[in-house]
Amino acid sequence: MNILISTWSLQVGGGEILAMNLAAGLAQLGHQVTIFNQRAELVDAALVKRLLPPSVRVLSMADHPRRSYWAYKLNALGQRLGLRHSLYEWAQQAYFRACLKRYQIELVNSHATYADRLCAPVLRGTGIPFIITEHGEYTMFVREGRSLSFAPTLRQADAIVTVSDYCRDVLQAGLADLPPVQTIFNGIRVDAPAAAGAMREQLGIAAGAFVYGMVARGIAEKGWEAAILAFRALRARASRDVQLVLVGGSDYLDGLRTQYAGEAGIHFVGRVPNPDFYVAGFDVGLLPSYFAGEALPLAVIEYLFYDKPVVATNVGGIREIVEDPASGEAAGLLTPLDPASQRPDVGALATAMQRYATDAALYAAHQQAARRRQALFSLARCVAQYEALFERQAGQRAS
Repeated sequence: MNILISTWSLQVGGGEILAMNLAAGLAQLGHQVTIFNQRAELVDAALVKRLLPPSVRVLSMADHPRRSYWAYKLNALGQRLGLRHSLYEWAQQAYFRACLKRYQIELVNSHATYADRLCAPVLRGTGIPFIITEHGEYTMFVREGRSLSFAPTLRQADAIVTVSDYCRDVLQAGLADLPPVQTIFNGIRVDAPAAAGAMREQLGIAAGAFVYGMVARGIAEKGWEAAILAFRALRARASRDVQLVLVGGSDYLDGLRTQYAGEAGIHFVGRVPNPDFYVAGFDVGLLPSYFAGEALPLAVIEYLFYDKPVVATNVGGIREIVEDPASGEAAGLLTPLDPASQRPDVGALATAMQRYATDAALYAAHQQAARRRQALFSLARCVAQYEALFERQAGQRAS
């Protein structure tokens, strides 16, 4: 099958990583796969090289720099004249339409609200199946009571994939007349696992220390400061050496690094190309998020693949990663948001972190549960489910 995957960008982000891993997995199964990057200027070349095989075709407006240049110029002029529509996006859609024909695309799978909005008008009436993957943005819009102007785009899709049941339930409760909605958990790829001791050696952390770590986007809503405050409370009463490793980069995190520069045991490592190197050295993974669009965070899944129990807030689809609803078995401890502030409960977070440092039996049980839950989030399982959905939708259009 000739499949086109439409993305917001080719940089670090849950939707982007899944899109690239999915493209690589489908190509490995023998499909012809094209990625259309809707934001041509947003590319992490090293990440693309690591995740995408040469057989995956990558397209964007960067393929025609002169056309892109003049489209930007005309767009700026149009904005000054008060035109409502983006002339650059019109040019982008024209190129997208040409690519569909040139490469005989049989199905389009889009992975961001921006990409969905650009694809939908082009695909209308073409007979090409259109599958939207919802990574939490629409869910956030519905929860926040925003204008439902995006609803026609969702309704045009032949099917919607949600990355968690949480997203599925919010969408279906908030919007009527949706096409079929199916949950497919994100899958991750773990190449050669990093050695646990390498990170500790690099950061000067003692081999016997108990290490908490966090990997996330560098936005406040991921709960970085709550993790720091809970760690400070824990360190004040801990009877053993505890350390905190924070993996992420942004101006916001640079401010936290300055603010907490004098705190013992806290390591800011910044934005890195290999977060798994650091995860391997954690004892516990943290994500005290209060992000409204927290659908199914890849960082929590990665913790499981390195056998790390999780301390996280009970928001979005995190419970679906950490707990088995049938058996009640858990690979982590979930803490609430404060009812008044809707921010992480720092006291509860510190208590959960302390339990792992002091209760070896609990830690071992949750580590075993983490191993058992890995199969749910394998990339092979994820790709197989997408392939089955794509083939079903293509078959329905053909019949």
